[in-house]
Amino acid sequence: MPDADPSQARRAKRMARIDAMPADIRACVHEYGLTVVQAMMEGGVKKAKHMHHIVRVVREGSYQGPRDGKPAWVAPNA
Repeated sequence: MPDADPSQARRAKRMARIDAMPADIRACVHEYGLTVVQAMMEGGVKKAKHMHHIVRVVREGSYQGPRDGKPAWVAPNA
């Protein structure tokens, strides 16, 4: 009998981890991806409403422009 495919085992473990999450967090995983949700949870964000807020703010970007007139990606001493 051949061994189980390792990728199938990883996928099953990942799905079990997602299935064990509360429904509102699972919805965040569906919308933003497990990597994003895991990173937020590791950073202390545990509530779905906070995850939604963070993603919305990041996606919309900052409305505060640079103070020196240079693009934000330019090094400060450039």
